[in-house]
Amino acid sequence: MSSAFWEPVFGNDRPVEFEIGPGGGDVLMSFARRRRDTNFFAVEHASGMARGLADRARVCNFTNVRVIAGDARCVVARILPPESVAAYHIYFPDPWPKTRHRERRLFHHGAMAPALARTLTPDGRLHIATDLEPLFQAMARAITIGGFEQVDEAPPARPTTHFERQYGTNGTWAASFRVIRP
Repeated sequence: MSSAFWEPVFGNDRPVEFEIGPGGGDVLMSFARRRRDTNFFAVEHASGMARGLADRARVCNFTNVRVIAGDARCVVARILPPESVAAYHIYFPDPWPKTRHRERRLFHHGAMAPALARTLTPDGRLHIATDLEPLFQAMARAITIGGFEQVDEAPPARPTTHFERQYGTNGTWAASFRVIRP
């Protein structure tokens, strides 16, 4: 793992798990509380939410959490070194399933999955969940095309998110993937 990249960020060489779009931080804070031996880095598109999450982590004394505002696609593709992330958590990432939102979806253009694959450690995992089956199928297809294979293990236990409670009346589709390495 490329711990040299993360050591100045966290002050240690523990494995780093990365959440894309933590929203209200339910999953991020739960993981940070339960797994103090792991560092958690999150990128939230909304700067006010990112600031609020960083403040909340500080108040809770979660020294294993860092949150920034930004575009995760850019951070993953252009900043992270190869094999530097132990796991990615992407839960309910897509905007409403309207045609006009299609261009904004995380996996729409096909570049995200290869960038995730490049930055995952050899035994790393990509965990996804969404409440809309067609979006789940599209994400899984893009992830598979991008160099992953689905593994027969459930994503880690996590709290139910606000959006999942509000909109997940028809269920949640979730899966874990690993990079296919030559």
